[in-house]
Amino acid sequence: MTSPPQTPNDVVRGLSALTARLYWHVGAYANAEREAVELRQAADMVEAHAFLGATGSVDSRKRQAAIEAEEAETKALVAEAVVRTLKAKLRAIETDIDVHRTFGASIRAEFKTLGYGETP
Repeated sequence: MTSPPQTPNDVVRGLSALTARLYWHVGAYANAEREAVELRQAADMVEAHAFLGATGSVDSRKRQAAIEAEEAETKALVAEAVVRTLKAKLRAIETDIDVHRTFGASIRAEFKTLGYGETP
């Protein structure tokens, strides 16, 4: 962890950097979400087509379809995991922003006790 900001300018720089990271991750999250939806749909369609093309009992056809859709299903599951990871990163960045806001408030309070920023 980096050291906490010591001045108002440090707080502003930190908040600016965190905001830039937040927006970058929001864009990555949107792209990952779209990809996950597309891959989930593709996996579901592979499995549905495989089920319809299979023969035997319903349970046997389900198992055969799952086997045939394994690669597409794995891709969809990985894409969904990426979405969850990005969502967690977004929450962490939002927490970091809140922490920096707290640093800013603490610095302002400290400066006020020292008499800075008060009008005579």
